Amino acid sequence: MPPSISSSFNIQPFLSSLGQARKTVAFRKRQIIFSVGDRSDSIYFIESGSAKLTVTSAKGKEALVAVLDGGRFFGESALDSDRLPRSTNAIALTNLRAARIEREAMLRLLLSERDACHGFISSLIRTSEELKGELANNLLYASEQRLARALCSLAHLDEHDVYQHLPELSQQELANMVGITRQRVNALMKRFKKLGFIDYAGGLRVHGSIRNVTGES
Repeated sequence: MPPSISSSFNIQPFLSSLGQARKTVAFRKRQIIFSVGDRSDSIYFIESGSAKLTVTSAKGKEALVAVLDGGRFFGESALDSDRLPRSTNAIALTNLRAARIEREAMLRLLLSERDACHGFISSLIRTSEELKGELANNLLYASEQRLARALCSLAHLDEHDVYQHLPELSQQELANMVGITRQRVNALMKRFKKLGFIDYAGGLRVHGSIRNVTGES
């Protein structure tokens, strides 16, 4: 996964300048931040923790759209001129701390501060590219490779062959993310564990060697 905006550009001074239009909010693990159809009146910047974005079909089937961690924006549909309602659910994956920014204040910031606007646009482009990459994965790779690539992305693996912890996700959420059944995810995770690609020491951890089955090595 590419680095977050916070690793390449410090937007915090700009956000701090917003005064009362920026409010620090905290969410408990699994707490709903907003739901599909809610009014889009603010945008969020994750300061710590992780959140997931999901959509739900009319029959109640949930699909995982994205997992975002510190230094990422979400809820950007609030900036649309048509004030579209929320198109995804946003749920805290871990205890989460975020800056909640009022729509009008964020628009003023982007119009008046070139650096803040550049950093924000870069963040949106990065998220868009990740979503397109996930779509391409579903079209180009077998289920084993898709799951391995999803685990690599979620674990933020670098070039070193070490273990990295994942945000807490169920096998059903992983299945929704890569477009396979939960039973298939369960079988593949057992295989990955046997091969040493994952373990469950203190939560799910992924080893860098899993890149051998992603189709990239």
